Amino acid sequence: MVRALVWILLGMAAFARTAAAEPCGDASALRAELVQEALAADRWNLAWRIAFTAGAVGQFAVAASGSVGHDEAQALWIGGMKSSLGAIVRWIVPLRIDVPPATGDACADRTALRAVAERAARIERQSFWLSHLGGLAVNLAGTLAVAERTSWQTGLLSFAVSYPIGLLSTYTMPRASWGRIRAPAWTANVVAGQDEWSVVVGGSF
Repeated sequence: MVRALVWILLGMAAFARTAAAEPCGDASALRAELVQEALAADRWNLAWRIAFTAGAVGQFAVAASGSVGHDEAQALWIGGMKSSLGAIVRWIVPLRIDVPPATGDACADRTALRAVAERAARIERQSFWLSHLGGLAVNLAGTLAVAERTSWQTGLLSFAVSYPIGLLSTYTMPRASWGRIRAPAWTANVVAGQDEWSVVVGGSF
């Protein structure tokens, strides 16, 4: 058992030395992934800007038209306010990933791209959880407001309709950088000794 632990530690140290010895490897794959993720973020921003803005305008228009009853109108007014909040967030603080241009210096490019990936991962993680908490808080507040003005049945119906839309927005958000940072990289090697074979496992996080 002790020998196995020693081999594992040696493997991790060797892996770390190998990684440190090649600080300026090719970063073209990471650049391509970040460019693709930036495009996905732009499309996601645009799609949900349009969706929330159209939802707000549509609900306000129907509520103001007088073509629906009192309870439905109240639910539409509050639903329009919730959609407006979603649109404002997408317009003012969009998810954005800025990929720096290549400089011709492999080390500088790799360092810059890693910094962008780490920053994107942090923003994606924060946006994901804030969207969850914010969406739940806004929809609960909206449910209470609708229930106060109409009935609990109408308030719960409003929640059942609007909350899944917020979840859809949250779960369609690009999160590739967050996933990349969370995923550990593992290597395994078989080392032959005099009387036995050992498996050396190394990992980086």
